[in-house]
Amino acid sequence: MLRLRFRQYENTAESVAQAAEDRSVIMGRQTLHGWCVGLAVAAGVLGLLAISLGFATCGIAIYVAAILPFAFFS
Repeated sequence: MLRLRFRQYENTAESVAQAAEDRSVIMGRQTLHGWCVGLAVAAGVLGLLAISLGFATCGIAIYVAAILPFAFFS
């Protein structure tokens, strides 16, 4: 019983105003994630094309470069 925490109710107008402030941050992150996915897909297709044309080293380098945005920005 001592560990129960009761939810603190707050003014709805304040929470709506806070959500409006955070909306641009959320949209920016979603846009960045979309660009990273698009870049990875485009680089994957380009890497597959390079490997199929016989440029294996170049294709593997493109695949590695396609993974880097997810390593640093996701």
